[in-house]
Amino acid sequence: MPALAGPVPDPGWPSRRAGRHNWGVGWYEWVAIGGGLGGLTGGVAALVAFVRLRRTQRTLARSAQFRRDSGLTERVAFVVNPSKGGYPDFKLAAYALCHELGLGEPVWLETTVESPGTAQAADAAARPGVRTVVAAGGDGTVRAVAQGLSGVGVPMGIVPLGTANLLARNLKLPLMSSRDALEVALTGRRRQIDVGRLTAWDQDGEIVIDREAFLVISGLGFDAAMVSDAASDLKRRLGWPAYFISGFNHLADKAIRVRLHTVDGVRPVLARSVMFGNCGLLPARLNLVPDADLADGNLDLAMVETRHGLVGWAALAFQVLLHSVGIRFTPAWASGRLVYLQAKSFQVTCESDQLIQIDGELVGRASRLDAWVDHLALCVRVAR
Repeated sequence: MPALAGPVPDPGWPSRRAGRHNWGVGWYEWVAIGGGLGGLTGGVAALVAFVRLRRTQRTLARSAQFRRDSGLTERVAFVVNPSKGGYPDFKLAAYALCHELGLGEPVWLETTVESPGTAQAADAAARPGVRTVVAAGGDGTVRAVAQGLSGVGVPMGIVPLGTANLLARNLKLPLMSSRDALEVALTGRRRQIDVGRLTAWDQDGEIVIDREAFLVISGLGFDAAMVSDAASDLKRRLGWPAYFISGFNHLADKAIRVRLHTVDGVRPVLARSVMFGNCGLLPARLNLVPDADLADGNLDLAMVETRHGLVGWAALAFQVLLHSVGIRFTPAWASGRLVYLQAKSFQVTCESDQLIQIDGELVGRASRLDAWVDHLALCVRVAR
C-alpha cells in the first residue's frame, strides 16, 4: 500500500481550511463568538432584572415599615403646582406608586395663583383616611402646604420640582429624580422640624403679612431685591444661577439703617441685608447660616455688612465659602462679613419700607418685622 502524503483529517471534525472565510475566521469560531455575545446579553438582562427586583423589594419593605410605623395608611393627598414641567408624567408615576404600595385612590389637588396650596393642604389633611399630604412643586408650594399643615400632625412629603428646592436640600431629599423623591414622600420616616413665623407692618401701621410661615430663610434688603429681579424665564432656562445674576444688579445698592430689638436691648445696625434663618444650605452647597438647625427651637439672624464696594462683596463671598467647608474665620477688620445672632425671636425696624422675601418669594414692603419660631410644629417625611 502506498504511503500517505500527510496526516489524515479526522472525519468527525471539519477541516479548518474547508470552513475558513477570506478574513480568516472559521464557522465554529463564529459560533463561539455568537455564544459569547449571547451570554453577555443574557447577563446584562439578568443584571437589569435583578436591579429592578431589588428596587421593588426595597419599595415594598419601606411600605411595610411605613405601615408598621403609622398604621394602615389608606390614602395620600397630593397638592401639586401644575405649571411645573413633566406634570403629566409625574401624575402617572404618583398613581402607579400608590397602587404599588397598596394605598387607596389618592386625593389630587392643584394649586392656583390665587390659592398657592395652604387651603388645599388644610382641606386634604381633614379628609377621611388621608395620612400624608405631598407637596409637589417649588419652594413656594412647599411653604404654602407647610403653612396649612403646621401644628396639625399630618406629615408632609416633598417632591421638589422648583428652581432652588431649598427645604429639600436641607432635608437631604432626592433632587435629581422625582421618582425617588416620590418614594421617600410616601414611605419615608417622620421627622419633626421647626417652622419660622413672620409678621410685618408698613410705615402706615398696616399689616403686610400676618404669622406667615417660612422654612428656610426670610429677610429684607439685598436678598429680597435679588429675588424680585430674578425673571421667571431666566429661572426656567438657568435654574438657581438666575438669582446670582440678579444679585449683580444690586451690589451697589445703599445699606439699610435698621434697629435690632433683642432681649439685650436695641442695637442700631447699618446692613445690606437682614435675614432670619431656620436652616441655611443653598444651591452649590453654600451654607449661608452654618449654625442653623431645623429642630433647635431657635432662629439664626444673619446681617450682611460690606464696605469698599466690590472688595467688600468679595470678602463676604470668601467668608461664605469658608463657612460652607466648615472653616469659621471672620476677622473684625474684614471689609465684608456676615454677623450672626441666635434667639427664639427678633424684631427689626427700618426707617422706610423695604422689600421682604420669604423662602425666595417676594411678599411686599414693610418697615417692621417680628420673627419667631414654632418649635417642632411641622412633621415631614425624610429618607430612612
